[in-house]
This record gives sequence, structure tokens and C-alpha cells, in this order.
Amino acid sequence: MKILLVQPPHWSPDGHANFDAVEELLAARAGDVVLLPELAGSSLPRADYLARVRALAEGTGMTVVGGSHYDGPLNRGAVFDGRGTLLMEYEKAHPYGLELRSGVRPGRPGPGFELAGRRLHVLLCADLWYSASLAGHDRLDAVLVPAFSVTRWDGPAPARALWQHMSVARAYEFMTYVAVSDWHHETTYLGHPCAGVTGFANPCPRTHTGFFTGPPDAPVSLHELDFDRLDAFRDDRGERGFR
Repeated sequence: MKILLVQPPHWSPDGHANFDAVEELLAARAGDVVLLPELAGSSLPRADYLARVRALAEGTGMTVVGGSHYDGPLNRGAVFDGRGTLLMEYEKAHPYGLELRSGVRPGRPGPGFELAGRRLHVLLCADLWYSASLAGHDRLDAVLVPAFSVTRWDGPAPARALWQHMSVARAYEFMTYVAVSDWHHETTYLGHPCAGVTGFANPCPRTHTGFFTGPPDAPVSLHELDFDRLDAFRDDRGERGFR
């Protein structure tokens, strides 16, 4: 399974402008899953947001994890397959910083979805930082994380290091791939800079340098989810008593 991580160069408070930019970035791209960053839909009305995610999925022929948008007091998102079928909806359980101060309320994460016989789960940004978000979800094949990583550090490096370590820890603990899509680090949200933490965590790389890949130089990066290797890794850990 091939997943495309989208890291647009700019965020706009106009959700339609963000989706227009994503459509251009994905032109002539091929894969199985597209992961958009958090708030790709900004504050679009729910019907408009769902229509844009559906149109993107149908236009690309790929399953699209549509980042999120603000639907009243909730930070929400949706997944559509390439035929335009709604696969799941999800909400952010742990609003963070600016969101809390602006009245965003905790929501309910979705149950995940299946694709080609594999189980995928979506966590919105800070929800990845809580291991309880994945408790009870056995044998997840991939965790997909739309992010908007505003940072208080002077530069993106510290936040990137934290996200890298967190993603690898979740991947290894839960024996799953972890993919994160964020905005480019020159993006700002309400005056706060983004760290640009897009990347891919692999619990079973072929070399010690492969536990985390990213952030990419390009606005769209492709990663292969080798499920045969993941299954073998799980079996090996089970035989050694890591359960």
C-alpha cells in the first residue's frame, strides 16, 4: 500500500483555497491513500468540507484522509474512498493551546477504517501524544495523523525532534506504521509558527536509520507500507515475549 503525505507550503483561512492547492499538488500523482494536514478545511461549513474531501477522493481515485476543519466547537475530519464513499468521521479528543483558549471542545476519535483488508486509524495532531488513544485497538496496520504543529520554540528543530521520537515510540509500541502530514514550517497559524513535522515512522526498518523518514523537501512524499514485513515483525516480537 502506498501513502502520499501532503505538506502544503501555505495555510489559508479559506478552506477552499487550501483544497484548490492540494488538488494542484496531487495532479498526476498515484497511490492508495492521501493524508492531508490538520485544518485543511479551515472553518468551511460541514457540507462544503465533506464535498471537497469527496471530490478530491473521486478526482484522484485514492482514499483521502481529509485533514480536518472547525465545525462549530469541534475539530473534525472525514475519510472518503476513491469512489466517493464515506468511510469514517473523526474528531480531535485533545484540543491544544490556542484551540482551548478559543473554545474548541474535546471530541470523539473515530473507530478507524479498513482498506484492502488492513486496519487504519486516524488521530488528529495532539491525540498522538496520548498512548491511551490507541489502547484497545489491536493490530492496527497504520496510524494516520493530520497535524498543524504550532511551536513556541525559536525554529522548527526541537518540535521536529519531539514528533520524531513520539512517532517512533508509538510505531514500535503498537507495532504499526505511523504517518504524519503537517504544513510547511514557514506556515503560521494566528501568528504562531508551524514546525513542519511531516514524516513516516517505521517500526521494522531494514537499517537503523529507517525508523523515521522526514520532513520531506517536496510538498508531496510517497511511502510504502510493507505489510508482509510488518506481520513478520509482529510474529517475531510475539515469539520473543513482547505482547
